[in-house]
Amino acid sequence: MTHRPNILWIQTDEQRPDSLSCYGSAWAKTPALARLAARGTVLQNAVCPSPVCMPSRGAQMACRYPQEIACLLNVPPSTPYPPGTVTFPEVFRAAGYQTTSFGKRHTPRHEIWEDGATDHILYTQYTGYFGLNEKYRHEDYHVILRLDHYHHILAGTYPGGDDNASRGLTDQAIEYLRARRPVDRPFFLRVSHLWPHTPVLAPPPYDRLYSPDELPVRYFDPEVLRQRSGFDKALAARDRLGDLSREQIGQIWKDYMGLCAYIDREVGRLLDVLNETGLEENTIVVYSSDHGKMLGEWGAGEKDIFDSEVWRVPFVWSWPGHIPEGAVRAEPTELLDMGPTLLGLAGLTDRRPANWHGRDLFRDPAPDAVFGVIRPEWYYRDDPLGMRVAVRTARWRMDINWPMGRGRPTHQYMDGNLFDLEADPQETRNLWNEPAHAAVAEELVGKIEAWLERTDLDPRLLEVVAAQ
Repeated sequence: MTHRPNILWIQTDEQRPDSLSCYGSAWAKTPALARLAARGTVLQNAVCPSPVCMPSRGAQMACRYPQEIACLLNVPPSTPYPPGTVTFPEVFRAAGYQTTSFGKRHTPRHEIWEDGATDHILYTQYTGYFGLNEKYRHEDYHVILRLDHYHHILAGTYPGGDDNASRGLTDQAIEYLRARRPVDRPFFLRVSHLWPHTPVLAPPPYDRLYSPDELPVRYFDPEVLRQRSGFDKALAARDRLGDLSREQIGQIWKDYMGLCAYIDREVGRLLDVLNETGLEENTIVVYSSDHGKMLGEWGAGEKDIFDSEVWRVPFVWSWPGHIPEGAVRAEPTELLDMGPTLLGLAGLTDRRPANWHGRDLFRDPAPDAVFGVIRPEWYYRDDPLGMRVAVRTARWRMDINWPMGRGRPTHQYMDGNLFDLEADPQETRNLWNEPAHAAVAEELVGKIEAWLERTDLDPRLLEVVAAQ
């Protein structure tokens, strides 16, 4: 077999790009990712297929958009991919790679990996998503819960210290790299962390790594919310972070960013072992997250939204001598580009399935727009065909309601957000209803309409939606 590069894919969950120094946050204490970025390329404006775990992960794996795999929200894990789906790890497996995944999976049912450990993503002796184990009192660990009926843990200190799933996951991956056999077979290893997804609990001393004073905390601004779409207002009413105190919001920021720094430490441990074992020079390393997270900027506190803090994700590539080093690229990019790019780097482009989307990041020209879709059931209960779609160009970001039937809806139904990313990078001024920007809105609506015409709705989609 031709000697091909190894692949290490490190994936996180709910990580914002601004948590990393290599994305311009001078205050961020993330030296491992800075080191990886210095030896590779940072895609500054990569977006996920959908700002929800399962549709984002499922679409990225299949190199197809969520509506094409009947996965617009976190569907039951028994829901399969459509017949004929070929994920990009499967292509590498067929090419002779040993494909292994450790950590969080959360995709439609499919035999993607050759082997991998059980999907242990929480150490339940310490915590669940919605609270600490009953042995621990919330007040002793400074826990802040979301105020809605979900009561997710938004901030706090992790009771178990280094006895946590991310540390265990890194240990497992290190053991694999040191003991794998046969050593002459190329590997494709995914290391998939749950953190910084809820429960957001930073292990000591990372719970004290930052103070709110040194972070660019964006506190709740009712004027920003007033300008937003009805969709956004409904999300803010659900999450209720606008009801929290400034002190609580400050703690949410510092614990979330501390947890991201903890993950960076674990990434550093893994990169060190690549170096120690002599694997670094022939291993493609990709670092990405499935989506980001709101931290209360206008009352929203998690995902389900197309703000840049959620839709935009880290996407860092490194392969010494083959990928440009120290490069920072600003063109719009999609996580769906990962499969085609890896095939290109490994010399396997001829194995690309015909129904894949995405481009080779290092060979193909950049698109003029990228797209995403979501269908939160909490919002569309009275609209069985509704979904939220988004488009981003180099300058503009827009999201609107759209019916699955594909017919263009009315302006009122669309209920849009439109932001000029050059003049307003923090997306505080919604231009959707401003006459001066009507032509821009119309052009972007046209891009969405053309995109939906190019993509195929899976025929099972309405059945899946009806079952939600």
